[in-house]
Amino acid sequence: MLEASRLDFPDPREHLLTRVLPFWARHSVDSDYGGFITHLSRTGKAYDPSAKYLVMQTRMIYSLATGSALGGPQGWLGAAAQGVEFLLGRFRDTEHDGWFWSVTQAGAPVEMAKRMYGHAFVVFALSEYARIARDRRALAAAVHTCALCAHHFWDDAHGGVGEECGRDWSPVARGHTMGTHLHALEALLALNQAAGGNHYGAHIRTVADLVTTRMVDPDLGCGIEHFAADWMPEAEGKRGLVNYGHNLEAAWLLLRVQRADPNPVYRDTARGFLEYVFRFGLDGAHGGIFSHGPRNQPATEREKVWWVQCEALPAFLLGYLEFGDDRYFGAFRNVWDFCLKCLHDPEFGEWYPVAEENGIPREINKGGTWKAAYHVTQALAYASEYLEEMRAPGTACPA
Repeated sequence: MLEASRLDFPDPREHLLTRVLPFWARHSVDSDYGGFITHLSRTGKAYDPSAKYLVMQTRMIYSLATGSALGGPQGWLGAAAQGVEFLLGRFRDTEHDGWFWSVTQAGAPVEMAKRMYGHAFVVFALSEYARIARDRRALAAAVHTCALCAHHFWDDAHGGVGEECGRDWSPVARGHTMGTHLHALEALLALNQAAGGNHYGAHIRTVADLVTTRMVDPDLGCGIEHFAADWMPEAEGKRGLVNYGHNLEAAWLLLRVQRADPNPVYRDTARGFLEYVFRFGLDGAHGGIFSHGPRNQPATEREKVWWVQCEALPAFLLGYLEFGDDRYFGAFRNVWDFCLKCLHDPEFGEWYPVAEENGIPREINKGGTWKAAYHVTQALAYASEYLEEMRAPGTACPA
């Protein structure tokens, strides 16, 4: 059991409920058209409400529903519910099925291509919302979307999911990326829990096996990011760099799969990812995790991006729980302290999206095309869960 002195730092759940989600509940709900506006300035003012994106709408549904389930106001679940209504009413393609990538603020289609990344987040968010709100319609939509992905995005010849189809589901981009597969795995885990009965266990193992067999450098233990349709790595320029955030995300997801379905390959691969980031990505001088670096070399892109820090928090904590390695608890403290000191905005709430290596914020807008509440919400929700587990009898205290 952890000694209380070892946990003498701000509680992640309290920080989420009092310093992060209130910002989004106040500023992001679109009272005119429904859904969410995520292009928000430091103070919460909308600076570009011209379009709404599938990934951001679904991430906000997840975030506010999760916050409500963790003890936040019931109104947050209502805000998530109106987001679900906007999603179902405006993003769904009633002619060809599936989901548009973006719509106008009022909900008219803009980008009508079908992207696996966005469909994964539909499955994820609707599954989490359905579980929390006990909404059978949301769960049915998640189940149906998962079936669409299996039918249209899955590559029968080589395995894995392609990146994009046209509006009519004609293939457009059939290559593979680590990031999209990680979010597919995340979505399947959420759907499996919401549906109950482990109906998607085989699907989860299939994607986890792809991560461990296709997306790992066997000599270094780090992740490979980009592939052609036949799984040949594409490593030109930045595509060849190691993405520390995806390595952490992969480690965390594999350990979650391992907990439910023990497999030494998942466990060993996850540890390899953690070790690689611990060696090359963790900044012992200023705190936090760097962005990218060449394989087996120090980081070259040394800014601190918010979502990378978010992936580190639950990954290192679950790594500590699984491996009993005190260094991982220390890495969690390193990153959590950095986030509180350098990314959190104590005046207006929420986190800045990126800081320089020394921790000075580089950007101050709180939301945009790729930033909403999801990463911070997920990180702090799971960090709080793992810290509670560490407080339980029988858990050793880090030295």
